[in-house]
Amino acid sequence: MNIAPSGLVFLEWQAMISKRSIVVALAGINLFLLIALVLGSYSLPKALAQRAGAASNFVAVTAKADADLDALFLIDLGNRTMHCFLPSRDRSGNVEPKGSRNLEQDFGR
Repeated sequence: MNIAPSGLVFLEWQAMISKRSIVVALAGINLFLLIALVLGSYSLPKALAQRAGAASNFVAVTAKADADLDALFLIDLGNRTMHCFLPSRDRSGNVEPKGSRNLEQDFGR
């Protein structure tokens, strides 16, 4: 008995493979889009800095100190020191100095 595959069975098998490859390709594209969406929506917290004029030796930098509190770091380039200021907790608008660092000692330059 010689049983040869008919052309119809071969075409069904080929159609099944092409459907499977399309489904795999679409799943891959969806995975790529999901990863792009997740990576695109994540951003690092911002730290804003402002340097006043070319003659000034100070740089002001703000950063999150707490969930609802921003800190102001004032960097004195002439003396190579950094000063930290936080707003008062009573929300009066006052800014309180919290400490200073000698950057020359910290970084050894």
